[in-house]
Amino acid sequence: MIYAIGDIHGQHTMLCALLAKLDALPLLEEDTVVFLGDYVDRGENARGVIDTLLQWRNQHPHTVFLRGNHEQFMLDAYGAELPPDEAQNLALRAELTLVWLQNGGIETLLSYAPPGFREWCETVNYSMLRIPAAPLAEFKASFAPWLEAIPAPHWEFLRATQMEYLTPHYHFVHAGLLTPGTSWETAGWTIDPRLWIREPFLSSRADFDGRIVVFGHTPQRKGRPLLQRNKIGIDTGAVFGGPLTAGIFDPQVPAPRFLQVPYMRLSSVSPETSAPSPFARA
Repeated sequence: MIYAIGDIHGQHTMLCALLAKLDALPLLEEDTVVFLGDYVDRGENARGVIDTLLQWRNQHPHTVFLRGNHEQFMLDAYGAELPPDEAQNLALRAELTLVWLQNGGIETLLSYAPPGFREWCETVNYSMLRIPAAPLAEFKASFAPWLEAIPAPHWEFLRATQMEYLTPHYHFVHAGLLTPGTSWETAGWTIDPRLWIREPFLSSRADFDGRIVVFGHTPQRKGRPLLQRNKIGIDTGAVFGGPLTAGIFDPQVPAPRFLQVPYMRLSSVSPETSAPSPFARA
């Protein structure tokens, strides 16, 4: 049996509730659980989400973590592959960090409580579209230590995420795929479409090498998974008021089943007030 979980986006309370449901089925030792990416950004407690996923992996070794575009935002901010020149490196890291913060990274970084970051957030427009000169200068001087508040095991988790996971019947990926026979270079993409694509994938009727594509990234309306002949979308907008969804894929049964938990969240991103992980040991 394969279980696939849609975009979490920092919704730690919902994640804990859904994982508790999975464990209560119960999961069998040979079952595989595939997380489709976007663990961080926008939601109540991204740090708690990653902590819980690390604990889950220790107890369920047949677990696959795919990378979403928001993990890529976060990794780009950390600067894994940047120019060797220190000044250029710092400038590009600052720019990439701002892009991440503009796309939900503020909530993620707040969950790690780096000293001075919450106070800095209060001095700028929360949308981050315009930053006055003084706060911008403070940001360029402070952002690197803020990122260091994120523990090394969390960066290692992010870097180890996979781009896709294939089985004989399914192709699991965060955002989707290009039509077979094309590649992202020849299709005019400068970034990996497996992290970003919407169209032409969403309207495609292509046969993706005989596999059904299971994906997240694009929130489905009314909290219902997308079911088509060649694709299944299970991002049901958990961070936007929708449920968090797990798809259940049985090789012996043609139609998938779904397990959901309704929208819920704590009002604070403080790690001290986050929902306890159902896998934490005393």
